[in-house]
Amino acid sequence: MMTKQTVLKTRNCLPDYFWRAYASFVVDNTMAVIVAVDMNGRITLFNRQAELVFKKKSEEVVGKTLKSVFPQLGGHEHYLLSALQCGRGMTEVENNYCPYTGREGVFVHSVALVRSPAGEISGAIWMRRDHTKSRRLQNEINSAEVQAIVSQIAAGTAHEIRNPLTTIKGYIQLANQKAEQDVSAYLQMALEGIKEVENIISDLLTLFHPKAEGLQLISINALLLELLQLVQHAGTLANIVIRTILDKDAPLCLADAKLIKYALLNILRNAMEAMPDGGCLTVKTVYQRESNTVTISVCDTGIGIRQEDLSRIFRPFFTTKKDGSGLGLTLSNRILQHHNGYIVVDSTCGEGSSVHLHLPVTHSPQPRQICHLFEGKTSQRSKY
Repeated sequence: MMTKQTVLKTRNCLPDYFWRAYASFVVDNTMAVIVAVDMNGRITLFNRQAELVFKKKSEEVVGKTLKSVFPQLGGHEHYLLSALQCGRGMTEVENNYCPYTGREGVFVHSVALVRSPAGEISGAIWMRRDHTKSRRLQNEINSAEVQAIVSQIAAGTAHEIRNPLTTIKGYIQLANQKAEQDVSAYLQMALEGIKEVENIISDLLTLFHPKAEGLQLISINALLLELLQLVQHAGTLANIVIRTILDKDAPLCLADAKLIKYALLNILRNAMEAMPDGGCLTVKTVYQRESNTVTISVCDTGIGIRQEDLSRIFRPFFTTKKDGSGLGLTLSNRILQHHNGYIVVDSTCGEGSSVHLHLPVTHSPQPRQICHLFEGKTSQRSKY
C-alpha cells in the first residue's frame, strides 16, 4: 500500500512540468465546468467543458477580466467574484436552469479559494457539475421502489375490499328480487354503485399486475374497427365524425387482445370526451419498418391538454375530469409497457391531442392504406 510519504517522495522525483501536464489533462477531461480567476478577477483557467458551455475558446478569455468576458454577469460566473469579495468559498449550491444554454436540469455549483504557500488568498476556482442524468436516474429508482410498495398495498387492499363487496352485492340482489318497485329502484342504484367500485378495483389490479396471459396473433386493424363500432353511436350523438386511415397489410401483433382492447378503448373514450361540442376523431395505423412496430394514432380536435399537465397524465389518479378516476391513461400506458411498447402524447390547448401507441409486431408486410369515414350510420370506403 502506498503511504502519503511514498506519494510525496514519488512526486518529488518527477519534474514539475509532468504534474502540470497531468493536472491540465485531468481538468480538461472532467465533465465539470471549471473556471479560475486571480485576485483581480482575471481568468487564469478555462477548461474544455467551459468552452462547450460558454461557446468561447480558452485562448480568447484567459488573461481577460471576468467582467469583460461576461459584461452582464447575469449567470453563475458571479459566484467567483462573490467568493473573492467575501473571502470565503461556497459549497454545493444547486439550481435548475443554465442561462448560457437555456437548458433546464440539475446543476451544482461550488467555489474554492486558491491560497499561496503563505496562506494568502490568490484567486478562486468555480466548478459547475451537471447532475441532471444522475438525478433523473435516482428519481426513477425511487419511483420504482415506491411503485413496488404501492403495488403491494393496492393489490392487497383491492382484494380485501372485493371480498365484503361481493357479500353485500349478493344480499342486495336477493333483496332486489323481493322488494317493492320503489325500494327496488334504490337497490338498483346501490348495485350500480357497487359495480363502479368493482370496476375501480379491477382497474387497480390491472394497473399493478397487467398479466398478458392470452397472447395470440391479433390484427390491430380488425380490433380497432370492432371498438369503433362500439363507440360509433356515442360519436353520432356527440356530433363527432370518426375517420380511420388503416395500413391494410399491417402485420399481426403478438398481444393479449383483451388488454389491448382495454387500452385502446380508454384512449378512444378520452378523445371523444375531449370534444364536448363535437369534432373529428381520426384513428390511424402505420407500420414502422425501422422499429418493426405498428403505430396506432388517435387524434382529436378537442380542448387539448395544458403543457404543465402533459408530464403528469400517466400518473395514477391524476385527472382533469370532474368525474374521472385518473386511471385510464395510466392503465393504457402500463399495458403497452407490458407488451414492450410505449405511448407518446402530443397536445395543444384549444386544438386537440394526438395519442400514439407503439406496439411491437412479428413480421414485415408490404403496407397499403385504406380510409374509412364513419359519419352517423353511414360509412364510405376509399383506397389511396
